[in-house]
Amino acid sequence: MNYEKFSISDFPQLIGLEQCYKASIGEPALNEAQINALRTAIEGGKIEFFVAKDDSNIVAMCSVCITFSTFSCSTSGVFEDFFIVPTYRSKGIARGLTNYVFDTLHARNVTSLWVGCADVDLEMYKSLGFDIPLGNLLTWSAES
Repeated sequence: MNYEKFSISDFPQLIGLEQCYKASIGEPALNEAQINALRTAIEGGKIEFFVAKDDSNIVAMCSVCITFSTFSCSTSGVFEDFFIVPTYRSKGIARGLTNYVFDTLHARNVTSLWVGCADVDLEMYKSLGFDIPLGNLLTWSAES
């Protein structure tokens, strides 16, 4: 398994995984405008993806948005879009991918990374190294 920063040349594969991820958490599929917005955000450096590849096939992904956080008063990141193709689960890929992300971001002086998750995923994320509780995560949306 190869862990690497996502390359825009693999965008069609990424969208396939993103659509599977959305379906798995009960969210609607990305529409064409959202797909175009995601591509623009990736190309503009507003979000970056990390992937696990089996040969040239992306079998797992996650995204990170870098920001400044008063939690550490330094560069921080938001970890999202974590998805592993079901037939590749329980093979250590989640740990391999998150360790790759942690190492890559640490080398770039990112001092913390946070994730919001459903209760059913809490123990998994803790076991992967997200072990500092920060209370509850709530969101606001202009669309609601």
